[in-house]
Amino acid sequence: MAVTVAVGNRLITRHLLSGRVAIDYPDVELVDAGPAPAPIFPAMVTTRPYDVGELTIGNFIVAKDNGVALVALPIFPNLFFPLTGVTVNNGAGISEISDLAGKRVGVPLGFASNPAVWLRGILANHHGVAPDSITWVEGENDSLRSVPYPKPERFAREQMSDLDARLAAGDIDALVVAGGNATQADNVRLLVDDPYPLLQRYHEETGVFPINTLLVMKEESATEHAGLADAVCKAMDEATALYMDEEPDDSVHQGLLAGDLRRIGLFPRAQGLDVHGASVRAVVDYLYETEIIRRRWTLEELFVA
Repeated sequence: MAVTVAVGNRLITRHLLSGRVAIDYPDVELVDAGPAPAPIFPAMVTTRPYDVGELTIGNFIVAKDNGVALVALPIFPNLFFPLTGVTVNNGAGISEISDLAGKRVGVPLGFASNPAVWLRGILANHHGVAPDSITWVEGENDSLRSVPYPKPERFAREQMSDLDARLAAGDIDALVVAGGNATQADNVRLLVDDPYPLLQRYHEETGVFPINTLLVMKEESATEHAGLADAVCKAMDEATALYMDEEPDDSVHQGLLAGDLRRIGLFPRAQGLDVHGASVRAVVDYLYETEIIRRRWTLEELFVA
């Protein structure tokens, strides 16, 4: 029976789907999760239909904290900066990041979605904005809707549909997505015009380049298919090297230009926990500080040995 590997058809992982880079393991079936793999995320944390799949790091840690039998590979295909994906209504009185305090912020994929988790941590630790001063308005596409994670009462939460339209109408003040696909209308604009100085300073202070997605395995697949994790990691190392070497400066990596990432020293960027371990620890801290997970998970507990 084939082992299945489901990844997005974009950025680094497209080199697997195109066949340019092969996973050196018997009978691997690659599954194209589309240019934005979010539709597979709810299944990844419930029915787990694939042996290996792409998932946001926030979803993975929350699922792990709730007993979902997944283990991570030290492979991070998609990095981002949450402030790149924040749009605001022009009438909301938001001229700088600190003005988000007391506002109504839409999170299309739910309170514990990856952009929301990273944004809260960065606001609290680097911009003096208390996350519980914000009303978090959840969309209808919560990828963790079937995972019973803690929902601390100190955070005001509401639900609405069609958050893009709600932002344009002024029903919410701001909206956060992963970056690169933020909706703009005549009365809606990006909160941050030039995110690179903010990202560079954040990285200099913390050693962190925020992670959007990583690769995860079913725990039983890691046991039953010896060598699969290593084969996937080796293939992704090769695909990453191709991507970093060949991607033109004007290409977009989750809302960030590759050339600007090279200019501030964040590209090229290899895989592995030596490079990304600080980022994993940061998102664990952000989840724990907001009481979405019950304890601080270690790298050894989260990743394959």
